[in-house]
Amino acid sequence: MISIITPVYNGERFIREAVSSVEAQTCENWEWIIVNDGSTDGTAEILECLDDPRIQVVHQQNLGVSAARNVGLDLAKGKYITFLDADDLLPANALSARADFLDAFPDVDIVNAGVHVTSDGKLLRRYKPDLKKGPLLERLARLEPGVFFGVLYMIRREKLGDHRFSRDLSHSEDLVFFLTLAHDAGLNYGAIRDTVYEYRLQENSAMSDVDGLESGYLGLIRLSVNMPRISDSCLTTQRQRVQRILFRSWLRIFRPDRALLALYKIRRACVNQG
Repeated sequence: MISIITPVYNGERFIREAVSSVEAQTCENWEWIIVNDGSTDGTAEILECLDDPRIQVVHQQNLGVSAARNVGLDLAKGKYITFLDADDLLPANALSARADFLDAFPDVDIVNAGVHVTSDGKLLRRYKPDLKKGPLLERLARLEPGVFFGVLYMIRREKLGDHRFSRDLSHSEDLVFFLTLAHDAGLNYGAIRDTVYEYRLQENSAMSDVDGLESGYLGLIRLSVNMPRISDSCLTTQRQRVQRILFRSWLRIFRPDRALLALYKIRRACVNQG
């Protein structure tokens, strides 16, 4: 019934816990496609020791998270598809709660849910989804926080068609993927209160992280302005929110010069593409 897709690169510290969380699911009717994206640590050896017939391991050279997810999408056979990053966890009801919702509401194409954000086992915050059902496109384009939290969506496979993740983006590739899908497939959104995902914060370089964030959001703007089903007022809201996000992100790491440059790049992206 459910296909889970996980890209992993050098995940030997975390992948065993991810495996335990999936194998502990109350729903047992799943397949799990794990794509080892050219790991250089002990990840491959750990994956090769897995003996659950529902788990399919694919090894490839290091091509990035989007390419790895695309391999999973090409192989997935489930009625529903969801994603799990290798350093995150699924609570025991994560699959059943979302699949039951999609079974009960055939008018819903994609389901959101609650998330626990943790660090070193400590709960930092709870993400609560917007429970209002309806068209996803403009709500996602406006970057409404209640309708999107990374890749935790569960979606009907029939809605995917040949849509795949962009390999040109290192950040916001998931947002761009789902926005394109919402536009082209006219996705109807739904959500449940249940917590179905544990997102575990990892240490990253602040500078490279904001650089990637900026690149991803600029790509989102360029994409959105060329989508005819997104209204001008929605594009304006999106631009204002991206401006706030990037400006504050650069100031947080004491780079006011990059904050101002980001505002200039956003204006250029709108003018050049609009």
